[in-house]
Amino acid sequence: MKRKFLYVLLALAVYGVFFLATAPARVALPYLKRNLPTLVHITDVRGSVWSGHLSLLVQTMTGTKALSHVHFGFSVLSLLHGKLGYNLHFSGPLQGRMQVAFGSQSMDLFDLKLAARVAPLVAFMPEVQSFGPTGALQLTASHLAWGPHLDGQGQLTWEQAALVSAPVSPLGSYAAQFVLHDGTIRYQVHTLTGRLRVTGRGRYVVATGVVSFTGDVLGRGMRLGGLVQNVGAPDGHGGRTISFQMPI
Repeated sequence: MKRKFLYVLLALAVYGVFFLATAPARVALPYLKRNLPTLVHITDVRGSVWSGHLSLLVQTMTGTKALSHVHFGFSVLSLLHGKLGYNLHFSGPLQGRMQVAFGSQSMDLFDLKLAARVAPLVAFMPEVQSFGPTGALQLTASHLAWGPHLDGQGQLTWEQAALVSAPVSPLGSYAAQFVLHDGTIRYQVHTLTGRLRVTGRGRYVVATGVVSFTGDVLGRGMRLGGLVQNVGAPDGHGGRTISFQMPI
């Protein structure tokens, strides 16, 4: 009887190993889909739970467009933290890499470096579409925790920023350092280069989706200077102080 019982256990163990080794990639989909924006869809999933490929599509006002092609590979390092994790590599309109570890209610992002042109990402923020923003975005962070408890910090860079209604193009390049904490993303903006100087700070409240900003702007040249003079109030240094909040 004991021998039969051991045979059954051995058979179950062999089956378990076989299942893990050959499980299709779609088994990992519930984890990969977690916390994705509602406009983003996963398609063309291939491979196994250990390694595979998938495509990310974004739903825009003009139809569905490709966002990125993703290669994912199982991360052994995440198991040391008691979580299921993957190394992700992105190619296409959205490019870069990161490591993601999934918890029961949250996920941790490590070694994050993503880059994309602004235009394909405007679909996520319909409120700014009328401004016609262009340029390139780059997001970097060593660790971000996303879920009920936000944590981490990083930097978002907007290079060769331009707006369709602006009298000059590009306006400049800008960097925003941000900190995630207690359901809020707080950020500070400064100008890297360009004729439109911007400095200030603000916050984004995840629960309400409202972003706010208070800071100073200074336009160099007649066309930008004239444009800036129509907003905010004088800051005493030749620029203007502006403040706003809006949902995104």
